[in-house]
Amino acid sequence: MDTKLNTALVGFGNFGKKYYKNILNNKKFKLNVIYRKNNFNNRIYQKLSNKSIESNKIDAAIVATPLETHYKISRIFIEKKIPLILEKPAAKNPDEIKKLIILSKKKRTSVIVNYSDLFNENFNFLISKKKLIGKIKFIEASFGKYSEEYKKYSQQPSEDWLSHPLSLILQVFKKLSSFHVISNNSIKKKKSFFQTIEIKFKTVQKIEGKISFSNLLTKKKRRLVIYGEKGLINYDGYNDKNNFVLTKKKFVPLKKRLSPMENVLETLYLKTIKKNFYSNLKLSLEIGKILQRLRKKS
Repeated sequence: MDTKLNTALVGFGNFGKKYYKNILNNKKFKLNVIYRKNNFNNRIYQKLSNKSIESNKIDAAIVATPLETHYKISRIFIEKKIPLILEKPAAKNPDEIKKLIILSKKKRTSVIVNYSDLFNENFNFLISKKKLIGKIKFIEASFGKYSEEYKKYSQQPSEDWLSHPLSLILQVFKKLSSFHVISNNSIKKKKSFFQTIEIKFKTVQKIEGKISFSNLLTKKKRRLVIYGEKGLINYDGYNDKNNFVLTKKKFVPLKKRLSPMENVLETLYLKTIKKNFYSNLKLSLEIGKILQRLRKKS
């Protein structure tokens, strides 16, 4: 394999375009093809097929398509042992995620679900200092921003957003033992759905916490606070200056070297070049189970 990875980008919506810009600026990747439904007026745009994957000699793939297609498209690349980045959520339901876990293990093919906060250098620095705050007493997550993009009630805004705080919480505490919805209010205006939801939970370590989300917020939030006996950890995905560990002293991360998207691409590159099997689909499965249960309660 050459130093550069021959890369396929599947989907060219908002996230597809972000990956496109990052790949073009990354010397470790060569964008061979963009797979999309239509608009093939450029040689780089093609229709996804086994023949095209083989003719383009694809080493790695990025799947940034609508949720309904994730399972079907991911299978195609995993079957061919092509490592991939998969935009969250991983699939429509836990059953599809379970099948992807089994297949990726069988084929020893890496599947990196892009929970962007987990690839944020600030978050990883803060969690590395977790012991400084002593025994953890409470967890609080506040996420959301004003968004009119939710036009159909088939996918509530919280289903799209809650994977962000849940990925952070489960990365550190592994599983929730219980959770329940304190409040859940939805309205429709400007032909869009808006939701404000608050959830209380308890981890398997018996630590209590709260998650708040709204897509009505005028000031965007992407914040996780972990309170301990000796201090606290404050993570802010929108404001680099608002990341710190506070005990008797204040610890702040170094300036970020790479953005979260650059880091997830770096992970794909290293796992592919070194042929190391990696998957965070089990995390996706835990998140999927929680979201499925929340959907039934709504």
